[in-house]
Amino acid sequence: SDCTKTARKEIVGEALTQAAGEEPQPIDPITGERKTDNLWVRCTKCHNTMLVNLTAMLDDKPKSHVGMSASECTLYTPQRIYAIGEAVYHKDWDDIGTVMSKEVTGSGRHAIIIHFDKTGEKKLLENFTV
Repeated sequence: SDCTKTARKEIVGEALTQAAGEEPQPIDPITGERKTDNLWVRCTKCHNTMLVNLTAMLDDKPKSHVGMSASECTLYTPQRIYAIGEAVYHKDWDDIGTVMSKEVTGSGRHAIIIHFDKTGEKKLLENFTV
């Protein structure tokens, strides 16, 4: 089951980011500078593992999509894989949101946390196969 209480998170490892046509970007071995701000963290209570974007987490206000149309966003389907920071349109709710983090639930399913403009924060499935 998912932990809904505030709990300490432990860093499990660094996540590599990869844009289309680019190589994964880890910490630079020469300078030691971080090239990505995505980390895998684990809840110390429920042991769910989540992908957290430090920039998004430290941002006080989630990005607003005022003036953005649904056609400019990615249509949500549970089968797709999403990127942190990606703008997503949920057709059933007629709402646009930003992917804030990712997690692997205790049952091994992949989930994304999206902050929607109208409905607030929601946890939705991603990479779901039937």
